[in-house]
Amino acid sequence: MKKRSKIGKRIKRTFILLLVIAAAGAVFFFGYYQFQLPADNYGVIFTKYTGDGWNHEVIKPGTARIEWQGLIPLNLSIERFILLPVTSRITVDGNLPSAEVYSMYLEGSPDFHYSYTFDIAYTLKSDSLVELVSEDFLRESNFDSWLSDIESALSTDAVNFIRTKADDHDYMNRISYNYRLMEADLMAELTEVYSHLDFISFTPLKISFPDLALYIEGRRQYFEVEKFHSDIQQAALEKTTTRLVEESAKLELLEKYGELFSKYPRLIDYYAIFQSDGEGMIPSIELPASADTAEIPEIQQLMRGTN
Repeated sequence: MKKRSKIGKRIKRTFILLLVIAAAGAVFFFGYYQFQLPADNYGVIFTKYTGDGWNHEVIKPGTARIEWQGLIPLNLSIERFILLPVTSRITVDGNLPSAEVYSMYLEGSPDFHYSYTFDIAYTLKSDSLVELVSEDFLRESNFDSWLSDIESALSTDAVNFIRTKADDHDYMNRISYNYRLMEADLMAELTEVYSHLDFISFTPLKISFPDLALYIEGRRQYFEVEKFHSDIQQAALEKTTTRLVEESAKLELLEKYGELFSKYPRLIDYYAIFQSDGEGMIPSIELPASADTAEIPEIQQLMRGTN
C-alpha cells in the first residue's frame, strides 16, 4: 500500500509538473512566438481587457516578447506594419519671377523657364507608430492608403515650397540664386513638417535652369529704366505742384481784395482813381485760366473802373 501511495504521489507530481510546463509553453507560444516579427515588420499591441489599451512600446523585428495578457481570449491584438523606404519623384517647373518683363529689356527676349525633377526617399519612423495608431487611427488595413496620402501631400508641399521661394526676390538674392542651397532649405522644411518621417536621401534627376547672369542683367536694366521714368514723373509733379501753389496764392489775394471792398465799398472809387493815374496801388495779377472771377463782383467792378 505504501508503495502504491508513493507511486501515486510521483504520478501526481509529474502531472502537476507537466501542467506547469504546458502553461509555460503556452505563455511562451502566445507571448514569444506570436510577437516574433520578420525583418522590416513592426507591431503595436492593443489589450482590450487588461492594461491601458495601446502598448507604448513598439515591437521591433527579432525582439523576444512575453505577454501574459495574450493568454486571455480575445484580449490581445497586434497591428503589424512593414516599414520599407518610399521614394517620391517630384517635378517642379515654372518661370523665374517677372521673367516676361525682364526678358523684354534684353536682346532676343530670352526665356527664363526652369524645370526641376528629383527623388526624395523616406520611411516612417517606427517610434512614431504608437502615436499614429492611437491618435490618427492608423491601422494595418489602411496603411497603404495612408502612405499614398502622405506621398501626395509631401509632393504638393515640396512643389509649393520651391515655387514660393523662386518668387521671393529677397530669398533668391540671399542664396545668390543657388538652387543647391534651396534643396537644403526644402529638406529642413519637410523634416519639420513631417516629423514622423525619416528622410533618407534627396537625389536630383533633371535640372534645367535659365542663364541666371542674364536674368539678373535683365532685372538690373528694368529697374534702371523704371528709375529714369520715376525721376521724370517726380520732376513733372514738382513743376505742376509749384504752378498750382502760385495760382492758389493769386486767387487767395484776389479774395482778400474782394473782402476788403465788400466791407469798404467806397475804396473801389478811391483805388480806381490811383489805378487810372498809373499809381498801381493794386498789383497787376494775371488770373489762371481756371479762375472764375465772375464769383467776385467787387473785383469785376474794380476792373471795369480801371479800364
